[in-house]
Amino acid sequence: MLRLLIMAAAGAAVLAFAGCGMKKEAERERMLSYMKEKYGEEFEFVEDYAGQAGKDYRMIVASDRRNPDRRVLVRFIREGGEGCFADNYPAFLLRKELEEKIGTLAGSCFGVCKVFYKIPEFVFPAEYGQDMTADEFLKDSRSMAQFYIYPKETRGEKREWEKRLDIFEKMNAANGWQIRGTLSLARERKDYEMIMQENFAGSVYEGYEAVAELVFSMDENGGFRYRRWIDGGNPEKGSDR
Repeated sequence: MLRLLIMAAAGAAVLAFAGCGMKKEAERERMLSYMKEKYGEEFEFVEDYAGQAGKDYRMIVASDRRNPDRRVLVRFIREGGEGCFADNYPAFLLRKELEEKIGTLAGSCFGVCKVFYKIPEFVFPAEYGQDMTADEFLKDSRSMAQFYIYPKETRGEKREWEKRLDIFEKMNAANGWQIRGTLSLARERKDYEMIMQENFAGSVYEGYEAVAELVFSMDENGGFRYRRWIDGGNPEKGSDR
């Protein structure tokens, strides 16, 4: 009898595991179908993405078949029989235009510089779609648009850079844009030259060094939620370019 009970329990465990796997596969297919229907593009499953413990949802990383470097987050929340989907693909669609718009303002405030938009590691509200404009995106606080700005010329006192950032903030506010980011002052010419789209987000691990960095975030009224220096550097000692 004990042997029969053990065999029955083992069989039940196998069936439960198989059922769980089939459920996950079905959810995955629903998520990929949702992406295809929403954007008219084919997406492929890459891997599962860590969700929040205790929450009844699933997230995956999917790649655009035509642009495999675009690793998109897709979320499925179980709500009855329907479910609710969300993703962060608009960030990839708008990245170039976002960098151009913010780059134009940054150039007028900080001189020649590199500007990069950071793809977020979260999904946007479901209504964010492929028809959303860069202007609408920057005006919506839920976008939490984050930029990294690297001026070519880095000399100057902290107060001078703060004044430049104040002007930059006002120009964004005049457009109704709400952004956050980092103004990074490269230590040497080689540090500025090495920064590219491919490595800026992980620059701290790529050998990049900054003499000082000024981080900021704008609030819904167009002012600063915060603005502070990090790294303890002195931009006055930055190198000429």
